[in-house]
Amino acid sequence: MNTRHFAAVVLLSLLAFALAGCNSKVAESVAKESDPETSSLFQKGKGISLPDGMRKEFGLEVVEVVEKSLPRHVTKAAQVYRAASDGGAAGASLFLSADEAKELKPGQPVSLQPAHGNGPPVTGKLVRLDEHALSVLGQVEALLEFADAERRFAAGTFLTASFLTREAKPVFVVPETALLACANGSFVYTVNGKHLTRTAVKTGATSDGFVEIEDELYAGDVVVAKGVDNLWFIELSALKGGSPCCPAPKKNEGK
Repeated sequence: MNTRHFAAVVLLSLLAFALAGCNSKVAESVAKESDPETSSLFQKGKGISLPDGMRKEFGLEVVEVVEKSLPRHVTKAAQVYRAASDGGAAGASLFLSADEAKELKPGQPVSLQPAHGNGPPVTGKLVRLDEHALSVLGQVEALLEFADAERRFAAGTFLTASFLTREAKPVFVVPETALLACANGSFVYTVNGKHLTRTAVKTGATSDGFVEIEDELYAGDVVVAKGVDNLWFIELSALKGGSPCCPAPKKNEGK
């Protein structure tokens, strides 16, 4: 079987596996019946080994880990506790860890985005950091205010709040498309000789399509930047278990 035909067979198996969605019984059935070709591509403890032709068929692209200056953000879910009134600003609150709270100060601007992305963001400010809950919950409550002349946000509405916390600094980064976000953590596929090895990583700030990697990777390491979902399906199919709905959707996959 030539490389192109082999890749086509594997892709059909992975497509069937993906179509099983989050139905665990269907996924298990598909995994048990998966083509043996997928098992031959994966070696436990080493990772996935693909001929060059198959890497191209699967749309894989690799990049080096680089050092880049990223602005630092804290992004949290906030809830409106007071709707705007005539001449009065709306109020929202959120909880921060003690470390996050140390990077913020009253008067600092905050960008507020509707949780479901309905409409443009608004700009508000941090008005108070309340530490009363710190001894009980281990968190600091942040109180925000923002103008809402159009009365878009009723009390109880959830928003996504984003603070710029400190000046940019050089950090190790990879494209966001390289990240495989699963229920049990975040991973990248690193190039390890002839193998592509799934490696757990701790992520930090994100900006302009890049994500900070706080450990496990260093400048010059090579990771898969596109096609990580195909590798994940190969691994799941080879292991004959697991659900293909684990990866979280990634942004800007086509960029």
